[in-house]
Amino acid sequence: MTDLITQVWMALRDAGMPEVMLYLPDGSAYRCHWDDTAQLGDTRVALLADQDRKIVRLMPVQECQGIGVASPKGVDPMGYRSVVRGKLVERFGETDRQEDAGGSGSDLG
Repeated sequence: MTDLITQVWMALRDAGMPEVMLYLPDGSAYRCHWDDTAQLGDTRVALLADQDRKIVRLMPVQECQGIGVASPKGVDPMGYRSVVRGKLVERFGETDRQEDAGGSGSDLG
């Protein structure tokens, strides 16, 4: 079964946002493009350039603690949330939002 981080990344890729920030278990974060991943058996790994150690890390995507979309340079991330949400809605259609059910709203919109 495909893990949740991979599913989210595939959705972002399909919506035109293939480059993401991956948050690793050690607290670090790496920028990675979908094209810089490989499928090894049942496991998708991200090929991460580790400049400090001068290596390429192979990080199983399922072990990542989170995923994010970096806002373009000079663009406020708070405002960029609506762009990300708009691309997802354009690709996948509108989904139920928490605020429609009386919740506090989505982190993407």
